[in-house]
Amino acid sequence: MIKKQTEVEVIYSSFLVDAKNLADDNNAWVDLILPKTALIIATVVILAAVYSLAASSSDIVKKNELEVITLDLVSNIDSVGTIHSDTDNAAKVYNFDTSSRQLIDSGGLNISITGEYVSCTFADDINDLSSVRALSYRTLPFSPIILRSLLIGKFAADGNISQPVNSMFPYTDVTEFLDISATHELYLNTSKEIHIEKASVFVTDGSEVKELEYILVYQ
Repeated sequence: MIKKQTEVEVIYSSFLVDAKNLADDNNAWVDLILPKTALIIATVVILAAVYSLAASSSDIVKKNELEVITLDLVSNIDSVGTIHSDTDNAAKVYNFDTSSRQLIDSGGLNISITGEYVSCTFADDINDLSSVRALSYRTLPFSPIILRSLLIGKFAADGNISQPVNSMFPYTDVTEFLDISATHELYLNTSKEIHIEKASVFVTDGSEVKELEYILVYQ
């Protein structure tokens, strides 16, 4: 009497036949390996793309944060420029906001100001980002004491209403001198408050007195 094979025995026998055929057939091994290799390569490519996308998104966030920092400081400086110097509110104290930042920390942040623009840079292990914004009003990156000292040293007058600068020209020598003086960058300490205030420089040609308004930014 012939014993009937069970279902398990049939599957096992079929497996042995397939294994023997696979061992004897080199092409079968190739057919088995190639799809797995392709799958591994595809997985690596996908992971690399995901990593690249995450890094790119991080860069965008950092760049946007840097733009916000620059624009906020410029806006506060320009806002003082809209106020006339003889009012009580022609000055403000500015502090850098760190609460809204996600990826930019103060350790890699550098902020400088000249008479024409505000520059912010941020450097980490991967990127070196920068943002520059122009100022709308005449700006001097030094304190009132330094302003008056510069004027006295150059024109023998501090430029106050009681001691106006005597100019043979229509004040252009004064503006050119201060513009050149303001080209030197002032690097700001982001952990300290920044003083922004309006200042007037009075210039006379002997018969008429003119008022030049400047914004002073200093720490």
